[in-house]
Amino acid sequence: MFRQILNELKRHAPFTILGAITGIIIMIIFYDLPSKISYNVFYILHPIHIVMSALATASMYELHIKKRYNLWVLILIGYFGSIGIATLSDSVIPYLGEGLLHLPNREIHIGFIENGGS
Repeated sequence: MFRQILNELKRHAPFTILGAITGIIIMIIFYDLPSKISYNVFYILHPIHIVMSALATASMYELHIKKRYNLWVLILIGYFGSIGIATLSDSVIPYLGEGLLHLPNREIHIGFIENGGS
């Protein structure tokens, strides 16, 4: 199992690197973009990012599982897999990091609850 995970990470690394470099280049090019436009672009691109993450999660599951599942099961796997990883990276890990740094006024941030789903 560990070897399979390492193999998948190795095969995925070029896409991760390309995505990171592309993001950095876009940030450099659009550094002075007005905040109103940045706000609107975020709320257009972020849902696309979430859907793509869910699609990748469901696709990986479907690729590696022996039994075929119906579409609704894959949608649930994609949704909870994507939201689960996003909650870890955007909420839990920063909260734990604040604790390690002994930052004052620590509060866990759960974006989809605090922002009413937007």
